[in-house]
Amino acid sequence: MGEKNDNSGNRGNNQGKKSVFTSKLGKQAVSLLLAKEELEKKNIELEEAMLEARKAGRARDLFLANMSHEIRTPINSILGLNELILRESQDETIRGYALDIKQAGSVLLSLVSDILDFSKIQSGRMELTEGPYDISSLLNDLVNSISVPLRKKKLCLELDVAPDVPYKLSGDEIHLRQIIGNLLSNAIKYTKTGTVTLRLSWKEHGTDEILLKVTVEDTGIGVRQKDIKRIFDTFNRLDMEASRAEDGTGLGLAVTNRLVEMMGGRLSVESEYGKGSVFSFEIVQKVINDAPLGDFQEQYDRSVKNSISYREKFIAPLGKVLVVDDNAMNLAVAQDLLRKTKLQIDVASSGEECLEMLKRKEYHLICMDHMMPVMDGVQTLHAIREMEGNPSRNIPIIALTANAVVGARKFYLEAGFEDYLTKPIEPDKLEDMMIRYLPEELVYMTGEDGDSIAEEDSAGGIDAEKLTDMGINAGHGLKYMGGNRSLYEKVLRDFREILTEKEGQLRGMLARENVSGYAIIVHALKGNARNVGADELAEEAFELEKKSKAGRLEEVEVQSPILFGMMRTLGENLDRYLSAAETGGKGIDTPAAQKLPITEEAWKRKLQEMNEYLDDFDMDGATACIEELKKCRLSAESAKLLRLCEKAVNDFAYDVAMDIVASGL
Repeated sequence: MGEKNDNSGNRGNNQGKKSVFTSKLGKQAVSLLLAKEELEKKNIELEEAMLEARKAGRARDLFLANMSHEIRTPINSILGLNELILRESQDETIRGYALDIKQAGSVLLSLVSDILDFSKIQSGRMELTEGPYDISSLLNDLVNSISVPLRKKKLCLELDVAPDVPYKLSGDEIHLRQIIGNLLSNAIKYTKTGTVTLRLSWKEHGTDEILLKVTVEDTGIGVRQKDIKRIFDTFNRLDMEASRAEDGTGLGLAVTNRLVEMMGGRLSVESEYGKGSVFSFEIVQKVINDAPLGDFQEQYDRSVKNSISYREKFIAPLGKVLVVDDNAMNLAVAQDLLRKTKLQIDVASSGEECLEMLKRKEYHLICMDHMMPVMDGVQTLHAIREMEGNPSRNIPIIALTANAVVGARKFYLEAGFEDYLTKPIEPDKLEDMMIRYLPEELVYMTGEDGDSIAEEDSAGGIDAEKLTDMGINAGHGLKYMGGNRSLYEKVLRDFREILTEKEGQLRGMLARENVSGYAIIVHALKGNARNVGADELAEEAFELEKKSKAGRLEEVEVQSPILFGMMRTLGENLDRYLSAAETGGKGIDTPAAQKLPITEEAWKRKLQEMNEYLDDFDMDGATACIEELKKCRLSAESAKLLRLCEKAVNDFAYDVAMDIVASGL
């Protein structure tokens, strides 16, 4: 009995131990289950946080892209209008202010670009785009971009460019330009006196490749050795006491460093505090043409000497261009930048207005903003291509955009645009785009080589006296044509057709009592008349334009018959004049057989006389000298000099004319 009791006691103890073990195991299972649930909860929270972070990143990118457009649009207006001040003003004080505005605008644009680039690099969206580029053009643009701050701080720029470097390479020109530009700007920013040096050298690197080395050295404030490691940190400006007066976010060098790394290089810095810094990097570039660059310093000096003042690259009085932008200031800038090209420029402030204008008039080229309300540029482009009975349906359309984002070129080309320009619009690039896409027969180059005054002009058949009797000032008309007589005759023939066309349109508007439509047509007539020198007709059209814009329909109806009578009379006279010209009319220039001989000594005397008139700002005297010399038999070289001089005098560019005359003395 005792043994049984002991065994039952043992069984009870074992059962108790098993119960305790089971209980512990259950608690562990519960703990593991709770831990698993907690881990799953944490994972869900982490995924949600990552999703929110991605959303925030996308929102940030969208915000920055929109801010890019919104900020660049007013900068375009500021820099564009400022460019016109620099072109037109001869007052040194005003030009000084304008140069300061240009510099400040460039700084602002640089800050916007730095922020955008930093964002794209951080999000991994920065892309490199390779393509061919000209080393000379790259360097020339870089040096031009820093000319104002260099001059303002009275710093010297030294260029040490290897003359044997292949002149045409392939790489990411845009970002390479940005890298070197940032380094040059940084050097100027922190250099009070002395020199900034740009060096470019190279060495072979495999087949059809070179290792391009770029170095920027300055005599500025330098960097302490302990701070060099932090020089590429974001939002960090070292030695705030020395640099607090300088513009910048502290992003420039950080962005530059990351861009160099993306290109496979490494940006290094050597510096001595108080004496200056040296930044350098090496990147691999493909060789497109191994012809040597030559002496860049000499090339640059020559280009500076030749750019005494702005000169339009071409004229195209018969070219019709429509500019579409919802920003009135942008429209004004585009019109004024192209004013000297003599293009017939119309403007539309929306996609809908653009479509309406295309129903009434045919154009050769359209320049269109992208981001417009209601109907944006892409939608308007597609509507133009789909519009039935549209004579401008297939003409080139160029996007003018403030969207400087990755893949912009690909986007616009795939959307159907022929090309695109980013804002702020560079005047030279805008003119290059016009030359490329306008019909070739409408474009007359004004460069020194072609001079755009055609060789056959000297045998032109324009009778100034007869035209004056008809109410056309041939001198004014020729001035608008850049002195090109054969072009002027072509414009006169086109103007004859315009007179008939415009009269019909104006009569139609009066019949419908559409005074606003009348205003648009009479405005165009005014411009056409001024182009050929029909000044009286232009003034009459201008008076009617003002009345029609004011909505004074009754006054317009009363005065219109006077305008129509002037148009018909002028048209009939032009018919007789142009018919006579076809059968051998007498021109302004003396026929070659009747030209007088002139000795070298007499030529020099007349040039000296002209130089004195120019020095006294006597346009009449200088013009009289030119007219006398045009009656003489001149060598091809002397005739070209005279044409260039006449064009400069007509443009009131007396300093340029004096330089031309001096070259012949």
